[in-house]
Amino acid sequence: MALFAAPDRPDRLRSAIGLRLAAAALATGIGICVHGAAKTAPTGQVVLMRAALSLPWLLAYAALTAPVADWLPRDRAAHLRRGLLGGVVMTLNFYALGQLPVAHAQTLGYLAPVLSVPAAVLLLGERLTRQAVVAVAVGFAGMWAMLYTSVATPGWGWAELSGMIAGITAAAVMALLRVQIRAMTATEPTISIALSFAVITSVMGAGAVLVTGWTPMTAELWAWLGGAGLFGAATHIAATEASARAPVTVLAPFDYTGLIFAVLLDFLLFAHLPGPWGWLGIVLIAVAGLIMVRKPRAEGAFLRLK
Repeated sequence: MALFAAPDRPDRLRSAIGLRLAAAALATGIGICVHGAAKTAPTGQVVLMRAALSLPWLLAYAALTAPVADWLPRDRAAHLRRGLLGGVVMTLNFYALGQLPVAHAQTLGYLAPVLSVPAAVLLLGERLTRQAVVAVAVGFAGMWAMLYTSVATPGWGWAELSGMIAGITAAAVMALLRVQIRAMTATEPTISIALSFAVITSVMGAGAVLVTGWTPMTAELWAWLGGAGLFGAATHIAATEASARAPVTVLAPFDYTGLIFAVLLDFLLFAHLPGPWGWLGIVLIAVAGLIMVRKPRAEGAFLRLK
């Protein structure tokens, strides 16, 4: 039994796109919750609690969808590498979210889809299409339009600069991580990847707490971190399932839709709307996704660049 059973080939790409869009929306929820928690809790504590509080949700999903044998890693070295890289990405992202507004930190994260396309071509031998190149380029332009609003903001200091450096570094590591996850899905069940990641990052977070310290848990902090754990579990499952169904180069442009979700949540929760450059970025990002949706093709049917 599988909650996200693989569809027939004609619908495989469509379901992968839907899961990637869901993952982008859920990831924005993580960003909102982490940003709220980071106001009072240090980075190490946020990493530990976000990972640990996702475990009950992942175990419940595992119990409903997979036999116990699928919970355990088959290639332990690959899981360890994925977990360690993922822990680095999580720590850097959470630090960036603590120093920057949510939409700004989310923007930096969208360097990863751009970098994941050449990484997938070089490391996995995936085919590169004109459609994917144009979509990623348009999405990349939209990301920089939104980032411009951040850089042009008066009064930024070292905290904001260090947050930007952390976010850019996290995006570079995440590009390599996505390629590895795509390769792992050929032999490793989705739930085993999700569970091993949660366990490894919990251990890394516990180690980070020794350096960054611990803040007493309040009701508000439990709410923020509990939400991050729930959104984190759902995001990981949706993103991994999407990676198992379609090439990284095809899914990358759809990650940009997360910026749209971030803007909407910023408005609903904090009554904040982007300026002209921000709106330009949203339009370009939406166009990037529409370019890929316009003529979806099955895996293996993509045209190589001449």
